Amino acid sequence: MRRRFVLVSLAVTSLVVIAFTVPLALLVRHQAETRARVAAERDIQQVGSLVALALAQVDELDVDSLGDLLGPLPSGVSVILPNGALIGSALPSEVTRLAAAEQRSVADEVEGGWQVALPVVTREGPIVVTAFVTDARLRSGVATAWAFLAVLGIGMIAAAVIVADRLGTSIVRPVTRLADAARRLGAGDLQVRVPLEGPLEIEEVARSFNWLARRLEDLLAAERESVADLSHRLRTPLTALRLRVERLEDSDERDSLLAQLDRLQRQVDLLIEEARRRPDDGPSSCDLASVVRDRIGFWAVAAEDQDRELVVEVTDEPTAVPLPPGDVAAAVDALVGNVFAHTPPGTGFTVRVENTGDGAVLEVVDEGPGFPEGVDPLRRGESGAGSTGLGLDIVARTAARTGGRVDAKNRPEGGAVLRVVFGRG
Repeated sequence: MRRRFVLVSLAVTSLVVIAFTVPLALLVRHQAETRARVAAERDIQQVGSLVALALAQVDELDVDSLGDLLGPLPSGVSVILPNGALIGSALPSEVTRLAAAEQRSVADEVEGGWQVALPVVTREGPIVVTAFVTDARLRSGVATAWAFLAVLGIGMIAAAVIVADRLGTSIVRPVTRLADAARRLGAGDLQVRVPLEGPLEIEEVARSFNWLARRLEDLLAAERESVADLSHRLRTPLTALRLRVERLEDSDERDSLLAQLDRLQRQVDLLIEEARRRPDDGPSSCDLASVVRDRIGFWAVAAEDQDRELVVEVTDEPTAVPLPPGDVAAAVDALVGNVFAHTPPGTGFTVRVENTGDGAVLEVVDEGPGFPEGVDPLRRGESGAGSTGLGLDIVARTAARTGGRVDAKNRPEGGAVLRVVFGRG
């Protein structure tokens, strides 16, 4: 926008300057020519008057006597006697011959300049006083005037461009700040605000943006409190369930259920913590391998109950992902839970964590029937087994937050492969 302001100003100002300076330059040249011609005509009239006075003082016209009486002639002025004798440097031309023949003042363009001739009638014949103005004299001062006009025009154009640039900056800067604030808001910075500056229309947009940012902050705060409150309410039935489990007589079953309740309690606490965590608390990260080991401890019990063979291949290398542990745990639960939901009991599966050039990778491979034909398992709300189809969508959105992706495909030998690549953030 700023560049367009400058270009428009440059074009308009250039047209205006050209429209004024070109006629003015032509006028300057015409005035210079007129001034030189008027000066030449004035000179020959003065010399003509002197010739008339000199004739009354001499008995015979000759170059020497007339030249002594006239004295030094003005530049370019010559006197041609009736016998062709010449006082000065001008040579007879068509202008002088026509003035002598018609006994009238004659002026015309000649080679190298302009010439004017004035006849003085005597008994011996007309004496022609002539003045020759060179092209240089006709253009005297024109080049300097044109140079001044050019500098003046360029200065006006430069001033207009500078003013347009400043005006464009005053409009573009608020728009740039607004765009930057929109990007920061999209990145999760709910505290961003736009200063009210610039034209009234942009100021109104900035005011609306600030209102929207405050509204989003209030809505997200209310949502976090609602989630935290809902999570807190889960503690009551969990406590009641723990009391009933503790009354079981079978110690092995009691210990197994209590361990699972402890894990569930930790997940509820983690959910409350994540719900209350504000976006401006700083980025959170965790180790993917550690989270997977913790969650597999929970799912191993369920796999054992359903006679499923569980293979865990987790690298010992650091596998940091730019996500809170709760989000990663939810993604792991969604992937493993997908195996339990869509494969019959006794179906084995493998959970694998590794490091690649793209980032940390979580892969879940099962030996079940695979994904149904014609169904996109990653499409939100779509499922070929009667479920909501939201589990894998949650995983996909979690990976996308890190700049990663999710790949889903069937194995040639049977079963499904879900591969989640977590980006570097």
